[in-house]
Amino acid sequence: MSMLSTVRTIDLKHFENVKSAFEHISLYVGLVVYTAAGAKIFQALEHPLEVQTLEEIQSLVLLERENFVRFIFNGSWNSVTHRDRIDQRLLDYEQTVAVAANEGIDMSLKEPVYQWSYIQAVFFSSTILTTIGYGNIAPVSTAGRVFCILFAIVGIPFTLSVIADVGQIFATLVSAVWKKYKHILKPLGKRLKLMASKTDDEDGDEGGSGGVGLQSNIITAVLALLFLALFLSIGSMIFTIWEDWTFFEAFYFCFITMTTIGFGDIVPKKTAYMLVCMIYILVGLAFTSTIIELVRRQYAESWRKMQEIRAQIQAQLKLAATLRQMAQNNIEVEGMDIAGDLATLKANIAKYKGRFGKGLGDFEINDLDWIDSGKKVKAVTIFIYESSV
Repeated sequence: MSMLSTVRTIDLKHFENVKSAFEHISLYVGLVVYTAAGAKIFQALEHPLEVQTLEEIQSLVLLERENFVRFIFNGSWNSVTHRDRIDQRLLDYEQTVAVAANEGIDMSLKEPVYQWSYIQAVFFSSTILTTIGYGNIAPVSTAGRVFCILFAIVGIPFTLSVIADVGQIFATLVSAVWKKYKHILKPLGKRLKLMASKTDDEDGDEGGSGGVGLQSNIITAVLALLFLALFLSIGSMIFTIWEDWTFFEAFYFCFITMTTIGFGDIVPKKTAYMLVCMIYILVGLAFTSTIIELVRRQYAESWRKMQEIRAQIQAQLKLAATLRQMAQNNIEVEGMDIAGDLATLKANIAKYKGRFGKGLGDFEINDLDWIDSGKKVKAVTIFIYESSV
């Protein structure tokens, strides 16, 4: 009976693993199918209008060129009026050329260059779903723009679900790496904490926990940004092979893309690698969003600790004000060196301001300059405070 129960447990676990894998694969395949279908519809809606427009512009360019050449050939060079007409005809031809080049006519061959190929349509669909929106290609027909709205309304949440799922896979991989290599990573983490602790001890013993916490957050954020830079650099090296880009141009494109800014001033041109580019972008968006969220959390944690330090200083300033009032009223405090305690208090506050001066700029240390180093007062009341709270 125990053996049968064990077999059933193994079968159930295997079934759950297969079910989970099937759900992941279905999600990715669904996004691929949705993108491919959307691209085909965009091409069907936009390409015929593009062909018609470019053919008309091509004919107009050829006609203007022929008219200009004929006018020059048949004209009289001795006529001032004819010279003015040449200038006007040349201006008309230049304006036609400018419009044609902007619309997609290759002026060296006088041939149209179509943007709405199927691969370009797939790439355009992916920029909608990832909200990058380069803007180098866009629908111009009413039907295409209506479909773009509907396609985005359904597709953007779908894509965000896929990106979130990829993020979960990243988290699982990180967890697996941690379990496998934690015997190496743990000592490294302890060394980083020890370095932060030593750096904090150089500033003073009091308030060390706050300093170490802030420095640990900063180290974590810096490491996350370094991983992001490494990921972008790998993509940049690949794009320098595929495209005629420098490394900086490729890195700039990867950053603008992964942050979904999407200026569109630099975009891939080689359609052979477009699908690989889309996969890199999809994975990169999940990775980048994870890193940005991690950095945001570290910043929020650092800000919270900064506010805790502010509260500590405020409490110490209130204590200083109380001691000052007691000294002015000649109240004796038994077993308490007010001058020495206030000197320690002032040094502690100065240490905090020295380390976190920009965040604690509204505290004025000179307000404690009233300390009389020769005054010692004794009384029954005992005030106990810790300089680091």
